Amino acid sequence: MPRHSLPPSRFRFRLPSAAPPRGRSRRADEWLLPPVPIMLSAGVRRFATSAIRRSHVEDGPGKNLPFSVDNKWKLLAMMCVFFGSGFGAPFFIVRHQLLKK
Repeated sequence: MPRHSLPPSRFRFRLPSAAPPRGRSRRADEWLLPPVPIMLSAGVRRFATSAIRRSHVEDGPGKNLPFSVDNKWKLLAMMCVFFGSGFGAPFFIVRHQLLKK
């Protein structure tokens, strides 16, 4: 008979007994894994669902980007710097290697 008071179906893993039966050593999961009630996962799921329901994020086009798309000229300058640095990097690297002695 197990040493815990809850039925075995409530636990994912068995609780290790004080001493294993004669002639049998403990399994690895009896040594390493603590008993985890199945109800714990249901509680975590309920909390995550309610936290998502309580949170509010602005919706709409451009609201999920890490930069602002409200000012088109600022956006143009940012895109030119971003894409220009990627395009120009090989040329600057070649120039550096040619000038290096």
